[in-house]
Amino acid sequence: MEGLKKLDQLTKMDEMHQLTSQITGQLIELELLHKAVSSITLHEGVPEEIQGQFNVARNMALYQYFHYALAPEIQLKTYTIIEFALRLRANSTKRLMLSALVEMAVKKSWITDAGFRHIKNPQPDNLYCKQLKEVLPRLRNGAAHGSSNLTPESVGHLAICADLVNQLFSEKAQTTSLSLIC
Repeated sequence: MEGLKKLDQLTKMDEMHQLTSQITGQLIELELLHKAVSSITLHEGVPEEIQGQFNVARNMALYQYFHYALAPEIQLKTYTIIEFALRLRANSTKRLMLSALVEMAVKKSWITDAGFRHIKNPQPDNLYCKQLKEVLPRLRNGAAHGSSNLTPESVGHLAICADLVNQLFSEKAQTTSLSLIC
C-alpha cells in the first residue's frame, strides 16, 4: 500500500525503480528519462491548450522518477489529451464519444499508421489506427474508473499521444523575417 513519503525521500528515486531493475536489469536514470521525455514534442500547429496539457503530462513523467505510482495517472492524462485534441479537430456541435472521434479521424485520414514512430512497417489499411477505436476507450475507461494496475510505462504513452495529436493539426508554416539594409 502506498503511504505518504517522508520529507527527506521526496527528491530521491522511488525504490520501486530499484526493485523493477532487479527483474529488468536496467535502472532508470533521471538524466536519460529527461532526455527521452524532452525528445517527445508537439509541433507548433497544435493548439496551445493541448500543448499546455501535454507539457503537464511530460512533467508528470519526469516526477515518476520520484514517485513510481504516478504512471497510471500519466497514462490517463495522455488518453484525455488525445480525446481533447480529437474534439478540437472534429469541431462538432455534437458531443461525440471517444470511439466515434477515433473512427472519424481514421475515416478522414487525419491519422494513419505511418504517423506513429513505433510502427516500423506501416500498412496502407491503417489497421493500428482502426484498432484504436476499440482500444483507446477501453484503456481510458479502465484508468478513469479505478484500477490497481501499475505499469511504469509513461514515455511510450507520451510518444503515442504526441504522434497522434501531431497528425491532427497542420504544422504552422515557418516564417522568416527579412531585414533589408539600405
